[in-house]
Amino acid sequence: MSKSRGDNSLSKKEEHWLLEAGKRVLLSEGFPNPERSGCPQPEVLKAIALRRMPLAQATQYVDHVASCSPCFVEYTAFQKQAARRKTLELMLASAALLIVTGVAGWLWKFHGLREIGRKPEIATVMPYQKVTVDLRNRIVFRGEQPASANSGPIQLPRGRLDLTILLPKDSGPGNYGVRVSTELEKTLVTTTGVAVNENRITTLNVKLDVSNLSPGGYVLAIGPAGGERREYPLVVK
Repeated sequence: MSKSRGDNSLSKKEEHWLLEAGKRVLLSEGFPNPERSGCPQPEVLKAIALRRMPLAQATQYVDHVASCSPCFVEYTAFQKQAARRKTLELMLASAALLIVTGVAGWLWKFHGLREIGRKPEIATVMPYQKVTVDLRNRIVFRGEQPASANSGPIQLPRGRLDLTILLPKDSGPGNYGVRVSTELEKTLVTTTGVAVNENRITTLNVKLDVSNLSPGGYVLAIGPAGGERREYPLVVK
């Protein structure tokens, strides 16, 4: 008697005994049983063949199947059907695996070749453009009428500017703030720098980025830290 198992279905040894017994029945001209006396339903034979019936329930049919040619034929037919189905499932699984592997390989090769052929994208940073603004003679503030030919709007190109500002004559050295705003005083760009006095000229050098501003009119305000700022009309081209 075989050891008990968790599923209580027929063991390989018991199934082998059933097959051998059935073969002996068939080789000895079998037991025709044309009336199908005592034969279980086909669903029972199929459950036994597919090892889906618990041992305690299958035992009552095993001796009959081993001594009844019609039942044994049905039993072996169900086994062959299950074997063919299992083989077909394995073939389909293998084919699917080959397809997935092939597609993955093609995608890797395709994208790999594209990456190899693609030129690396290098981020271009616009260099700073040197610009000088002379405010020494610009005494007109925003809102006043121009007093001279040199008191019109300051003009700056769009871009990243290395801006040198020659401050008005009464300006002293120190920390300065620079601001670009709209006519409604909405601040758009700010920067700071240190003004120095050289040869009686107070010069302020700042980095001013106006590359994101649209061409048009603005206000440029410049003044010492904590002090009053002077405002000038500005046109960004």
